[in-house]
Amino acid sequence: MVVAITRPTRIKISQSAITHNVSVTRKISGAKFMFLAVKANAYGFGLQTMAQAAIKGGVDGLAVAVLDEALALRQAGITAPILILGITLPQYAKIMAENDLIATVSDLDWLKLAAHNLEHTANKLQVNIGVDTGMGRIGFRKREALAQAITYVQDAKTPFNYQSIMTHFAEADSVNNDYFHEQLANWHTLTDRLPMPPMVHLANSGAALYHADELPTDYIRAGTVIYGMEPSRGTVLADDYLRPVLTLETELIYVKKMPANAAISYGHTYHTQEGEWIGTLPIGYADGLPRSLKGFEVLINGQKAPIVGNLAMDQMMISLPEELPVGTVVTIIGQQGQYENTLEDVAQHVALAPWVVATGLQERLLRVIAD
Repeated sequence: MVVAITRPTRIKISQSAITHNVSVTRKISGAKFMFLAVKANAYGFGLQTMAQAAIKGGVDGLAVAVLDEALALRQAGITAPILILGITLPQYAKIMAENDLIATVSDLDWLKLAAHNLEHTANKLQVNIGVDTGMGRIGFRKREALAQAITYVQDAKTPFNYQSIMTHFAEADSVNNDYFHEQLANWHTLTDRLPMPPMVHLANSGAALYHADELPTDYIRAGTVIYGMEPSRGTVLADDYLRPVLTLETELIYVKKMPANAAISYGHTYHTQEGEWIGTLPIGYADGLPRSLKGFEVLINGQKAPIVGNLAMDQMMISLPEELPVGTVVTIIGQQGQYENTLEDVAQHVALAPWVVATGLQERLLRVIAD
């Protein structure tokens, strides 16, 4: 991984916004323990940067997709509980046990193979049982198989601790709750009267915010809401209870006054007006900005300025409202003066969900914690 620290382009992560979003999520959901999903480079916000800020902001544990993400957090000195949401190959059971990680399990055969790999390990492996109630991804789908796995994990002779159990809702953030209730009914059919571990976590962000009165929320897995992205995109709740966490800004690195009809960027899709000032920014689609962002208005000197021409791999151009000096700060996502560009604004411009936009932001972007 190369982080471009020598160019004036950066992502700022707001510590105060994270702390606020954690607090309001805990208040609405009633959560006593909150995992924050920091998978996929923390939704593009930066794995270690976001993890450290989230723990400081009040989250209790972290959730990742793959073992490598968990190990990176441990190597960074993070000691909080870490849940691996995806299935890790059983040959890595010893590594997970030695690093005090919680492994998600979806079948008995996996447990038996993992037990073999843990034969000479002093540490027991913490197990998170996955239950598929309708997501169709991973997890036990039959009550009998689930009961057998729980019995196996609880056996004192096996090298496991029955630490947690989960399901995942495919549609907890919609005004239509039919499928949510179908999954919740499936959960009860599959798990009622079976032994439960210390951590029972059903709720993702949407379930925790909109359905706290229908399911247990002592333990939740928060995601988008902590990043300042309203899970329903304002359709279930207005998004004014959250604070934006991410600011993406850069600076003018080149400014030029153009003649009439001068072509800008690849494909020469934009032509200038006589005397138009064009500014060049050191950020492009290789940093994760969609090429369809062309035409989006960034903020500079308290004014709006459109992106003109096709985004290049490492640079892009904007039409300036006036002559401005090299080094002038340009805000792509964030607030400047009376104007604000949110992740949702970008998402609507490029016809993607805001978390899809965010996860596209590449690792070479410098990330820093602000305020």
